[in-house]
Amino acid sequence: MRIAIIALTKNASKLANEIGQKLKGDVYVKEKYAVSGNYAIEGDFVEFVHKIFSKYEGLVFVMATGIVVRAIAGVVKDKFTDPAVVVVDEKGRFAISLLSGHVGGANRLALTVASIISAQPVITTATDIEGVISLDVIAKDYGYQIENIEDLKKVSAALVNGENVRFVFDEDVEEIPLLKDYVKNDDDGEVDAFVYVTDKEIKKLLEKPYVILRPKNIVIGLGCKKGIAFEDLLTFVSETFKNLNLSLKSIKSIATIDIKKEEKGIHQLAEFLKVPVVFYTKEDLKKVENKFPISDFVFHTVGVGSVARPSAYLSSDGGKEIAYLKKDGITLAIYKSRKKD
Repeated sequence: MRIAIIALTKNASKLANEIGQKLKGDVYVKEKYAVSGNYAIEGDFVEFVHKIFSKYEGLVFVMATGIVVRAIAGVVKDKFTDPAVVVVDEKGRFAISLLSGHVGGANRLALTVASIISAQPVITTATDIEGVISLDVIAKDYGYQIENIEDLKKVSAALVNGENVRFVFDEDVEEIPLLKDYVKNDDDGEVDAFVYVTDKEIKKLLEKPYVILRPKNIVIGLGCKKGIAFEDLLTFVSETFKNLNLSLKSIKSIATIDIKKEEKGIHQLAEFLKVPVVFYTKEDLKKVENKFPISDFVFHTVGVGSVARPSAYLSSDGGKEIAYLKKDGITLAIYKSRKKD
């Protein structure tokens, strides 16, 4: 987590340096209070804050809360993109989680800062106060994508208010210990909201608020002819996922052989899906190709008997094959990542 610690006065600068040393962050102070390794705050303070706001994952301000609120007011967007903002008073008595408590990590950052300077952490998010799990935190910790964000507040409110929230899990997704500790799955009575932890497409039920936590657990192994078009790749992948009732948002990566590094269509597909491309060498693939049928054509073309399946197998940590298809010069191997022990 890249962190900036910011102070305006002499005493606050000393405290900022103490925090910065422990967090290994960048310390910004007024030039006249700067010591070796500090960055000087020059010009208008609000303009300075706006300039660095999106460059850091966390911002710790050692000053009055009002100053911070006015300084960040013009650049705050939403809790899914804003950095964590923590405010510490000059005496070091309190460490306040001000912005992006869950997704941004401000609550945890406030706790960390408080432990460094022996301060009282101040956290006001309802789920933390009530001792209820936060879906934002779970999504962040497990790398899940939250779908149907517009209902997130309603579902979170139902959890805080002790209403009947039904959790529906795929059998093969990673277990979430926090849910076992804090959530009661009562099959009786009226259900007030739903949380789905699934890579499958679902339909909204009974007009109740719901949130989907999408695990990133599906790998696409890809083989293709030279110069393949992005549109053809996307159409084939989309059709395949629709037929399998799987969500494109659960794709973890695209995997293929390294001789395809210059294929523009593959990079465009990865950019569209917002996932990385993992490239394997012939030597990598040969280590596992004996697990799959070998194609003489593929061997004479790229030097290894199979591409899509071995690539997906490796990228999914030896996962389970869901589908293997070919169409118009494209080969797809869809694998589900192996569940962690």
